[in-house]
Amino acid sequence: MGRNWSCFLVAVVVVWTLGGGRQAMGDVTAQQRAKLAELSEATRDAGRLYTEGKYQECAQQITAIQQQFLELIESRDAQLLRMAKPLYERLARAHGLLDLEGAELQPLPTWEQIVAAPSPPEGQAISFSQDVAPWLVAKCGNCHINNRRGQFSMATFADLVRGVNGNRVFFPGESRGSRLVEVIESGDMPRGGGKVSAEELASLKGWIDQGATFDGPAPTSALVSYARPSADPSGERSTPAPPTVKQPTGSETVSFARDIAPLLRENCNGCHIAGRRASGNFRMDTFAQLLRGGDSGPVIAGTNANESLLIRKLKGQAGQRMPAGGRPPLSDEQIALIATWIREGAPFDGPAPSTNIDVVINQGWAATASPEELFQRRKERALQRWERAVPGDAPATAEIGEAFVLGNASPDQIDASARRVADAIERVKRGLRLDKRSPLLRGGLVVFVLKSRYDYSEFGKMTEGRELPKEWVGHWYADPIDVYVVLSAESDLEPEQLEAVTLQNVAGAYVGSFAGVPYWFAEGVGRNLVVTNYRRGDRRVVEWQQSLPAALQKVTAPPVLLDNRLDEETAGLVGMALVNTMMDRANSRRFSKLMELMREGKAFDEAMAFAFAPPEEFVALAFGKKPPEKK
Repeated sequence: MGRNWSCFLVAVVVVWTLGGGRQAMGDVTAQQRAKLAELSEATRDAGRLYTEGKYQECAQQITAIQQQFLELIESRDAQLLRMAKPLYERLARAHGLLDLEGAELQPLPTWEQIVAAPSPPEGQAISFSQDVAPWLVAKCGNCHINNRRGQFSMATFADLVRGVNGNRVFFPGESRGSRLVEVIESGDMPRGGGKVSAEELASLKGWIDQGATFDGPAPTSALVSYARPSADPSGERSTPAPPTVKQPTGSETVSFARDIAPLLRENCNGCHIAGRRASGNFRMDTFAQLLRGGDSGPVIAGTNANESLLIRKLKGQAGQRMPAGGRPPLSDEQIALIATWIREGAPFDGPAPSTNIDVVINQGWAATASPEELFQRRKERALQRWERAVPGDAPATAEIGEAFVLGNASPDQIDASARRVADAIERVKRGLRLDKRSPLLRGGLVVFVLKSRYDYSEFGKMTEGRELPKEWVGHWYADPIDVYVVLSAESDLEPEQLEAVTLQNVAGAYVGSFAGVPYWFAEGVGRNLVVTNYRRGDRRVVEWQQSLPAALQKVTAPPVLLDNRLDEETAGLVGMALVNTMMDRANSRRFSKLMELMREGKAFDEAMAFAFAPPEEFVALAFGKKPPEKK
């Protein structure tokens, strides 16, 4: 990464982080207002030290500012705290940046620690998994776990945190202002006859006031897995909690992705998979939904296949036999296969529990297919996509190296695009230090070239179901089977700029093809390679620089980026800034290790945790937010 560009990104982030804008002042004393202004100005001075590379001097100044800041807000006056929080956030972001440079700082208390009431005595901490989640499942499960009433889901802890349409329903340390508490206290919730006891409400409020610490196995685990077993009305059987997501050990004989998912997809499609209204509110579009179960509760009873509702339904031992609707029952061999999978712990070998079952199946097939088989499948699917996008217009095609190029542009444009793709592949290998003798992508790359901006836009609508941004002249897509780039031949870009667009999208498609890689990271790699190779020949680099500060300000918390709440352009800009840090000289070995682990088959989150830090912690540190507590 060029030093000038690196300095620019650092300067942008530091100005946004340490400089900050002025905030409206309330009815606080003149001395307090003056002190806040003085400390804000001091943070700007610290930012200048950072951009000059004087990290330890910057750290010393931040430490001094921090000490004065904590003394200023010692009274915990609510209005003063509201005014002081922007400065606190700038200090926290400064900590994140300076930590990356190895500078020594005094620890900064979290905002929750600053504003919250004193911690409860030792031994009185409230557990989410033991004290709160079980009654949430019992009292609220039918509407907000099995269903998503009011656009609010509590299917997982991550869903609970996400709230209603992105608006949080509780705030750590502030039970009094949390919507979740308010609707229960008012009696508005839960509906349908349930009632939250005074003790249960107290446990919720206490848990929130203590910082809303998560102590479950994983934020994406089904919330019903915390439910306490309850007796069956017949007294013969208890309802077990579903298992949490388990990873394969390597000793299993049955694969969910290759054996179970295709079986379920073939026999349950239209009702429990891809159906408008799933029977019994039981969906299997994702593995997480399968674990969650439906109105009758979880369908997998730990490793007990005979007691699992899924097996009993398939055998006709629990009400109507499945599959219903006139479909033939599964064979004994097929049921035995599912039973074996359950006895082996029902492990999940897909990219993520929330991944659509079709993607899981495709990944399972792609993992065992030969490169030639995979390339042939990609070409076949590319022609199918083309027919949907431009029906009746047979495309021109060309193969160059490991790329299959097709489109309705002129023969010269097709050939020129193919040459640019071949060049981009070599630049990606060089920029990411890959083996030049090996193919970039196992199974090759597909490249669509559209003759007009209209055709490019129609491709997005007809094959991807979305409106492409008007300023785009290319984009990429990657899943286990489809890895492709789409380019518009109609643009006012110079030849070198077209090379840059091609490089950006080839790199994005390559990185995005690995398991669990988020868009921001793959696109961030692509944009950084553009900056490295074409920063003087691509006018878009200047536009990215100008748009970066506004994009960074939209990341108010790590989930905003990690839960895909940003539009693709904003996510790409934020990813560009984060990946710039990951690819710089100081972190080059870590970045190379990250890429190596993903090539070996490790999912992105696992590879990130090994090479840098878990994604949420990494993003939190980069933006000066509180990292999640480690368990």
